Amino acid sequence: MKVLMIAFILTCLFLPSSWSAPPIIDVSKLKELDVDWELLSELEIKELNQENDKDKRLKNIELLIKAKQFIIVGDIEAAEFYLNRVQETNKGIEFIKTRYLALIAFISEDYKRSQSLLSPSKYNENKYYKNICVMKIINSLSLNDKRQLYYDLDNCTKITLNYTNNDHFWLNNLYNLEFNRKETFKGSTLSDSLYVLQNQEFTRIWLKSGLYVNKEGLLLNLIKSLPESYYRSKRIRELIGLLYFRTGDQEKAISFIEDIESANSENMKGNYNLRQKKYELAFGHYQLALMKKKNSLNALERSLPLVWKLSQWDKGYDLLDRLIKPDLQERKKITLSSVFKLKQERYKESQKELDILNILFKEQIPLELEQMMTYVGLRLHNVDQYERYSADSCKAMDGVGCWVLMQSLSWENIGKTIDRDDTIQSEKESIDTLKNKVRISKIEEIPSVDQDDIEELDSQLVRITPGVD
Repeated sequence: MKVLMIAFILTCLFLPSSWSAPPIIDVSKLKELDVDWELLSELEIKELNQENDKDKRLKNIELLIKAKQFIIVGDIEAAEFYLNRVQETNKGIEFIKTRYLALIAFISEDYKRSQSLLSPSKYNENKYYKNICVMKIINSLSLNDKRQLYYDLDNCTKITLNYTNNDHFWLNNLYNLEFNRKETFKGSTLSDSLYVLQNQEFTRIWLKSGLYVNKEGLLLNLIKSLPESYYRSKRIRELIGLLYFRTGDQEKAISFIEDIESANSENMKGNYNLRQKKYELAFGHYQLALMKKKNSLNALERSLPLVWKLSQWDKGYDLLDRLIKPDLQERKKITLSSVFKLKQERYKESQKELDILNILFKEQIPLELEQMMTYVGLRLHNVDQYERYSADSCKAMDGVGCWVLMQSLSWENIGKTIDRDDTIQSEKESIDTLKNKVRISKIEEIPSVDQDDIEELDSQLVRITPGVD
């Protein structure tokens, strides 16, 4: 080492005075310029590539963070948008992106796609497999893929054993309940109830796993054995409330969840008020559920009919935007949107959506849309439209359509006639007055010829032919 130091010092001493060190190039600025690679050394090129890789990695991490945040709040459309912008620079980034996409598919109940995303053999390495095996098990349960379920359950419980605090109690319960193995289900008998009730976490998992596979009767047999202290847990009371709600005892279910404000509890309160025909209260609870969980399918599906019932048209558009179901046809959503606009008398906007529906149905629209076309045509004074669709609906035995078609024969433009502001009836004779009963009196006839004159004429001899007696 000393020899090298001496050689370096001597070299510096004997360098010519005109010699100067090569200029230091700021590699970070080369990203914004056209790089002349011939002037760069090997180290500079390597550094430039590392800078570019670093920027891509930081951008990918930022996009993945945003995607994860949107998944947590339930906005899966926004999450998928950011995931599609992620550039797969390495296998780790690719795996995280795929795992998030599989989670989005799982949330959307597209279990087949979720399982397909996680199926490549490259994800069978332990460092990847341990992060996705639980999701694969749930997908297999949903798809009833027993072969894949056996494989994943066996391998997953082994590779993740160090990460569980309850010996995979939840996974084992799901497996046993799915295949009706009650004898191996912890908590199915009084003899091992102490195992289930050893702490609140075990009890919560036991209740949740039983509800997942619709084993309410089995849970009710042991629900009375819960310690009093467990009822202080809102999470446990929510599950008990759901248990009673499923078995039809709604009053008892509400008593358990009355002070709980989670998405599930608000949905149950909404369902309870809906059965009581308290529509405004039910709608309010569903909106609270959507505040807790933006894509709550139960709240969305029950809120849309109440939009019509309560005339909450503006709220209907927001609910339609949130409603995401793989089996829901887009034209049904457009139809609802068009109806909401029609009810708000936004006829031109409604017409645009009706034209789109006409294209989607290939001009073979159902009767309900023919009726809407007729009405919107009337309000927009479109004679050709309301004559055409009123004739079509009349052929389908629609009385209103036949009436509009009949009126179109009498009026040049019945739509304009409807919009006239002229007074049709006087103030004295309103529709209500015409409906009132009136006293009918006999008409007194005023004679124009006196009856005596008629009798005198009858008694006279009348000559029919002049000159003949």
